[in-house]
Amino acid sequence: MMHRNKRMKRPVSASELAQMGMCERRVVYEHRLGERSTASQCAARQRGLTEHERFYLEAVRASYKKGRCYVATLIWGEGPETAALRLLRDRVLRKGALGRWIIGGYYRSAPFICTVLVRHAWLQPLVGIAIRTVAWVVGCALRYKRRERDR
Repeated sequence: MMHRNKRMKRPVSASELAQMGMCERRVVYEHRLGERSTASQCAARQRGLTEHERFYLEAVRASYKKGRCYVATLIWGEGPETAALRLLRDRVLRKGALGRWIIGGYYRSAPFICTVLVRHAWLQPLVGIAIRTVAWVVGCALRYKRRERDR
């Protein structure tokens, strides 16, 4: 009958196996006591997160210059919802002064909104529902207007 070590609660990962080739003692230590980070490792991790956020914001600014729907792109990616919102922007809102004013306000506020949505990911589904609802209402209004025009 084989006895298993009761401390071994999880399998060894591929990363841990690779580290074993470099430093067996470290792997054993972390396995027994848990992974611990030094102050320099924590600082490096924070620098990495800051750099990722800077990189993301640069991408948002670049998409701003291209005129993309970047809140929708952040939430859904390049999907049918995003394409529908772009059509709404291009075919409906750009025709009138009020629509162009709404587009300008959106492009001024969207980088901040994207930053908030990245930091608080739990808000993304709520904003997605709100955007879908607005798009649905506008779509219904456009269909109604088209039916009235065709009569």
